[in-house]
Amino acid sequence: MESVTLIINNIVNYMVSLGPIGGFVLILLESVLPPLPLGAIVGLNMLSFGNVFGFILSYVAVIIGCMTSFFLFRYLFKDKFIKWFSKKNKARIKKWMDKLSSIKFTTLVVLFALPITPAFLVNIAGGLSEISYKKYLMALIVGKPAMLLFYGYIAVSLVDSLKDPANIIRVVLLVTITYIISKIIERVVKVES
Repeated sequence: MESVTLIINNIVNYMVSLGPIGGFVLILLESVLPPLPLGAIVGLNMLSFGNVFGFILSYVAVIIGCMTSFFLFRYLFKDKFIKWFSKKNKARIKKWMDKLSSIKFTTLVVLFALPITPAFLVNIAGGLSEISYKKYLMALIVGKPAMLLFYGYIAVSLVDSLKDPANIIRVVLLVTITYIISKIIERVVKVES
């Protein structure tokens, strides 16, 4: 256990030496390169820069990274991606993208709030679909805090968090609150249009 603490302390010291830009860039890269562990990076940001600043740093980087990935697939890779599929598969892909384009705002918010949702795939799917960027951005802004709080406060390791029933209840509560907030925003801002 002592060696694990030493390793974490060394990583935190390295993150602090890089400054906030290091944590910010790591999260931006994670939005484009899915093998990077977002939960660990968010946890390290909060350990390195404090709960509030680490959270804000991670939140801003996640929003910018997700929107960057969304726009890359919308404007640079969409046509190339669709050309990779045969005519038979193009119809299936089109049907799938149409369904995603009409996804409810609250469903999208919950997808972003769940720590188990692969954000990279949601960003790709969003970019390939015809979903409005306003709806996508608003869902990110509302949904991501719950996920980041889960990673930052509950645990760096999702597996260890799920072993404790109290942590599962916290996640369900965060997602429920996020869902309620998204319903209110959906009515007030009218993001479905």
